[in-house]
Amino acid sequence: MVVAVIIPLRDANGVPDLTRMNQWTATCDRCDARTLLADIDPWLVGMHQEQAVYCPRCVRALAAHLIGEVFRPTGLPGLAYDTRHHLHTARHALLNGLPDRLSRLWPRRFGGRSA
Repeated sequence: MVVAVIIPLRDANGVPDLTRMNQWTATCDRCDARTLLADIDPWLVGMHQEQAVYCPRCVRALAAHLIGEVFRPTGLPGLAYDTRHHLHTARHALLNGLPDRLSRLWPRRFGGRSA
């Protein structure tokens, strides 16, 4: 697991600038999502420094996984459940990442960033 990362802004002496704490950046422990600390309300943040920080999309995915484990049938129906779940997850990952991948391939046409 990746350690939660909060990137502080520093003053001229290299000390974290607490007056601009809302402009500090936090990153998700599960994906590469980032947000300003001022906008971290919908994120799941642990109470302690060593606990994980998750973006809303990863929170939903983890919750779906945990709920799915509770209701997973045993035996052959469980195998069918797992297969259906993995196919759905693969399709979802492919479709969600497609616009970003296309914007990297053709930056000017899709408004993405150039490599």
